[in-house]
Formats: sequence, C-alpha cells, structure tokens
Amino acid sequence: MIDYRAMLKESAEPEYAAFSSKLIPGKEGIIGVRIPTIRNIARLIIKDDWESYLEDPMTSFEEEMLRGIVIATAPMNVERRISLTEGFLPAIDNWSTCDSFCTSWKFPKKDSDRVHDYFASLIGTDSEFRMRVSVIFRMAQFKDEIRIKRLLDDIIAYDHEGYYYKMGAAWAVSVCYIRFPELTRPYLESPEMDNWVCNKSIQKIRESYRVSKEDKESLKALKRV
Repeated sequence: MIDYRAMLKESAEPEYAAFSSKLIPGKEGIIGVRIPTIRNIARLIIKDDWESYLEDPMTSFEEEMLRGIVIATAPMNVERRISLTEGFLPAIDNWSTCDSFCTSWKFPKKDSDRVHDYFASLIGTDSEFRMRVSVIFRMAQFKDEIRIKRLLDDIIAYDHEGYYYKMGAAWAVSVCYIRFPELTRPYLESPEMDNWVCNKSIQKIRESYRVSKEDKESLKALKRV
C-alpha cells in the first residue's frame, strides 16, 4: 500500500494548518494539507489498494478527510458505500469533513431513491453532524422539486440547537430558494421554521448575486426579531 501518511506529511503547510485551525475551532490534529492534494492522494489510494487502506486507524484531521473521500469515491456498489458511510459518520465532527464528504459521494442514478432515503433518515437522529450530513448531502446531490420539498419539510420538522446543524440548514434553505424561490418562500414565512435558521437563510439569500434586488428587499421584511 502506498505511504499516504508520508505524502500528507510532505504536503503539510504550517501556515495553512494555522489558518484551518481558525476555521475549525477545537479540531485537533490539523497538519495543513489542502483539499485538492487530499483528493489527489485519495485517487492514488483507490488505484492502489483502498480496501486495505480502510483498515488503518485515522490519526489526523487530514486523514479523516482522506478517509471520507475514499469511501465516497472508490468503486463499489451503493449498499457497500452506505455501509461504509454508516461506519464513518462518527468521525464527522466538523463542517469541513462533512461538506467534502457529502459533495464527493458517488452513486448511479438508478440508486437515487435508496441513497436519498438513507441520507434523509439521518435528519431524525438528533445528532448535530448526522443531521448536517442529511441536509448538506441532499442540498448538494438532489436538485429536483420533489426532493427539495422533502428537504424543506424536514428542516421545518426537525431542529437541533447545534450551531453547525443550524448553519447547514440555513445554507440548504438559501440554496433551495435560489433554485425554487416560489416553492421555498412559504417555508421562510412559516412560523414553524426556527427563527435563527430563518434569519440566517434570508441573510445568505440576500448575499447571493443570483437573487434580484426586488426579491432581496421583499425577503428583508420576513426577518424575525
């Protein structure tokens, strides 16, 4: 098996480690390897012997990122990828690992329903980062109106006081609005949506260059005290 730890160590940048530590407060073991480099190392592992690699323990933040990308992209059927995902979820304790994992995860179109239902089920776990995985994955991977509505329904129905879940939910709502403004606006108007998530969603929507000035002004009136 390739010496991926030596590759990570050779690519580490102390200044980037300090920068990343500020973005992910409290996360230990950051050595400062950029995501494109981690993705390149993941590709080398997959070409070499990724199944043996998965038996190694993870000893740094970058190794957690690397593990997630290998699980998300190595050639396997969807049931095995879901099984490996279930085993990897406890390692997701920050927004960066969550988001890179969710946006990397590969599956064929024929398995869309199975994949959607699995990730949708995570919203009911009452776990901050599993819930974030649920909303970020569906926001990133599913862009049809039916599943967007399911995502918005779940954000209304499930809440968690964890900051990173709330931020993920607000980001997802803002993306839903940009894609389907008429579908999403009633959710922003609903008193059932968490006040903080609603206000942060509106802030993110109003920061988007893809939303008209008129819509931005209209949304301003929906902000809650």
